[in-house]
Amino acid sequence: MSNIKFHLKTFGCQMNVYDSSRIVDLLQLHNMQQVDDELDADVIILNTCYIREKASAKIFSELGRIYKLYLRFKKAQPVFAVIGCVAKAEGENIFKRAPFVSIVLSSQKYHLLPELITQALENIESVNSSEKKSKKVEHKINTDLSGLEKFDCLPKVKKSEKVAFVQIQEGCDNFCTYCVVPNTRGREVSRNEKDILSEIENLQNLGAIEVNLLGQNVDCYNGLDENGKPSNLAGIISKVAKFDNVKRIRYTTSYPSKFSDDMIELHRNEKKLMPLVYLPIQSGSNEILKKMNRKYTREQYLFIVEKLKNANPDIQISSDFIVGFPNETEEDFQQTLDIVKKVQFIQCYAFKYSPRPNTPAQKMDGQIDNKIKSERLKRLQYELRKSQDKFNKSCVGRVMSVLFTDVSKTNPEYIIGKNEYLQPVIVKAYKSLLGSIQNVKITSGSYANLKGEIA
Repeated sequence: MSNIKFHLKTFGCQMNVYDSSRIVDLLQLHNMQQVDDELDADVIILNTCYIREKASAKIFSELGRIYKLYLRFKKAQPVFAVIGCVAKAEGENIFKRAPFVSIVLSSQKYHLLPELITQALENIESVNSSEKKSKKVEHKINTDLSGLEKFDCLPKVKKSEKVAFVQIQEGCDNFCTYCVVPNTRGREVSRNEKDILSEIENLQNLGAIEVNLLGQNVDCYNGLDENGKPSNLAGIISKVAKFDNVKRIRYTTSYPSKFSDDMIELHRNEKKLMPLVYLPIQSGSNEILKKMNRKYTREQYLFIVEKLKNANPDIQISSDFIVGFPNETEEDFQQTLDIVKKVQFIQCYAFKYSPRPNTPAQKMDGQIDNKIKSERLKRLQYELRKSQDKFNKSCVGRVMSVLFTDVSKTNPEYIIGKNEYLQPVIVKAYKSLLGSIQNVKITSGSYANLKGEIA
């Protein structure tokens, strides 16, 4: 079977984006072609996220939309595959609600796609044939979360962007009461240093100059080094920094109580390590942190931030917040606003609490009315925006290092890049500077972005 075309749609976090890029590499290795138009595809793949409320409903809606599109245009039914967190959470229920789906795989099992797609296409051909309309789509499912064997099956990357993402750790052992990740991504597992460094060496040879190390709890990384001894995040970053072509290093996502003194020292001494630390706190109230099963207090969080800024005054903090968690009082919420004012986060993601199935928080008494959640979120976002706006304006007059990656969609005379703090920086300059790091003098700053000129 040749000339197989697939359409891949990705939902959710950067980890899913990374997985999708590797799925593309894998399928192209098996001579399958990625297409942008859904109606041109023999295979439709949805790589899914389950973090937010109504995530499953969104996926089933998307499946139904695409299926009806094929019926409307009288196209032969494609193979439908659901990958990732919704696949794990919903399992066999996907086949009950969308019987036209052929393949359901967890995020740990997408390396099985080529074989299962081939089998499914043979079955679909018989389903689509006029003399066998009554034949049903065969269902294949594997939602196991154990092991890291998928990495042994993935090909070497053949093309890299200037900013490359590399998964070093997966899964979570923290069991926050609101979170489904341990159930949809599995328990913590780490790749060995040798495999990670080999992947990064290949990426730098292909042109990557910034590397972002990914993990659900990236500072829980404990893969084995070349001597078979446990390493840690600071250890592997130190080795990545030795690659000549890698000029910038980032990591995502940290967990406060796991943030080590080794990492603080690395932020003091390693110039390639960017000075933006993404350190989700979720709430400023110790009472709510306890109910969330977050294993730190506000005092401990503030102490980590203080140590980081003492080690490197250039460091700035970004974070996550959940408002309206069960039993959150106005006093609890005021503690969150107080943390925002103390830390002065320069970037943040803030969300209303949304109950997730089979999590302890879903069953807690004291669920907060949605109107209260919305009102608190609006107040929180106002304070966060003030902090971000203040920092952006403080950048005016500074010379910052910017990696340019895009041309402005509104004015092609301008190019856009990200500085050390992941802030968008807009400069009027030649497109030939795309893919390079340039010093830029910031001339104006707003909440949304910075503008400047090549220094």
